[in-house]
Amino acid sequence: MTMITTTLSSETIKDLKTVEYQWVRNLCRNGYLENEINYYIQTCFGGDEVFADLFRKVALNQESLYVLMRYLKCAPSNRERV
Repeated sequence: MTMITTTLSSETIKDLKTVEYQWVRNLCRNGYLENEINYYIQTCFGGDEVFADLFRKVALNQESLYVLMRYLKCAPSNRERV
């Protein structure tokens, strides 16, 4: 499975206070379903289904930011191996 590239920078992904994460939290507060939020994440930021699901979960504190960064290969441990 090949991951589709996301338009978000690693700096944006690392900052849980960005408007992108706030937007996802707002969608959830407004009653959007998980699959709807994931669809909007993919539409706006690119990435594949796994990225969208992880991004949503990170925004909602249901998953570690490190897991998302590792998936995108931008976690510190990924860079050390290069």
